[in-house]
Amino acid sequence: MALPLTYNARNLVARKLSSTLTFLIVAFVVFVLSLLLSFVAGIRASLGATGSPRNIIVLKPGATAESTSLIPLDDLGPLIQTPGLALATPLTGTSAAAEAFATGRLRVGEPLLSQELAVQTMLPRRAGGAAANVAVRGVDDIAFALHADVRISAGRLFTPGALEVIVGAAAQARFAGLELGATVPLGRKGERAYKVVGVFTAGGGALESELWAPRTMIADSFHRRLASSVCLQVRDEAAVAPAVAYINGPSVGLEAKPELQYYRDLAEKTREIVVLTSVLVGIMGIGAAFAVATTMYAAVDSRRRELAMLRALGFARRSIVAALLVESLLLCLLASACGLAVSAASSGTRQDFLSDTTWTVLAYELRMTPGIVATALLVATAVSVAGTLAPALRAARLNIIVALRKA
Repeated sequence: MALPLTYNARNLVARKLSSTLTFLIVAFVVFVLSLLLSFVAGIRASLGATGSPRNIIVLKPGATAESTSLIPLDDLGPLIQTPGLALATPLTGTSAAAEAFATGRLRVGEPLLSQELAVQTMLPRRAGGAAANVAVRGVDDIAFALHADVRISAGRLFTPGALEVIVGAAAQARFAGLELGATVPLGRKGERAYKVVGVFTAGGGALESELWAPRTMIADSFHRRLASSVCLQVRDEAAVAPAVAYINGPSVGLEAKPELQYYRDLAEKTREIVVLTSVLVGIMGIGAAFAVATTMYAAVDSRRRELAMLRALGFARRSIVAALLVESLLLCLLASACGLAVSAASSGTRQDFLSDTTWTVLAYELRMTPGIVATALLVATAVSVAGTLAPALRAARLNIIVALRKA
């Protein structure tokens, strides 16, 4: 015979102070956990939405990212012989590449090989005004054919050879001074004023956190007669492995990896943050379990006669254990729902993260997913069971006669 849920609910209300403190501790643990997981999901979604399965990123051997790679232009010649290298074909639609083909800036048959120059500039955030390192990418028109998900959402493409820049939608949302028509100071000393002529999207990927400008102008402004990376595209996915082997081999002597793998590796750089924060959450979870245990031990001690009466009325030991577990579960699940609700309020908001690999910020959205909700509920359940099992078993072993005599 099981005890009714109303019995558990009334007991929680009767112990207002201990129940409230336990509620707050569990809610805070769930809030921190879900916020951490939302951060990871947002970063990985942003980086995971970047790249094409046919694209290959080429860096200087030993470089961990484009921002730390410097390739002399003379070393790039052998790349034109990459096996399976694709050629540009006409594109239609709303992409920047389609616009470049339509205006004659891209020609059919051009090798899909883009020299790119990655530099940084400091820009103030919209919220608070604190400055951050923002990536600036110098590209030629051919880059739009390789990054086919880039679309101009406002304004127009920059003009080759002009001091013009197009800005990613995520960068514009996070940083001040990137409105259409505004000027952005670029160069080693910020001495060149580039006019913002367009805003682009890139399928929600990492490229939306960048500023793009003509490669020759960026090279001149920053005094860089080098390339940071080369992005090239092969005819099909089967040609990726032979192309990577050729570039990594003695004929070229550079380091190549599939573009999707490159961005996955960048996403993995968040692992250390996740591990450290998970340890903190784990310690908090243990503390929450002790809080639950303290609450339930106090409940058992103050309700000895009541529990003995239940046993005398015919309720079995397992019913007593189940009642206390249900009581704890109700409290912890309500607390987790509260923690999740507070965390969900920040879902979809844009934040930025300074990568210790690229040394530039990546704008992303906090993402609350069903997996995060399930994980938070599982943690709350584990805390509840871990904190309640010992007090519940103790309550079940109470001597009925002794307990009834203690009034």
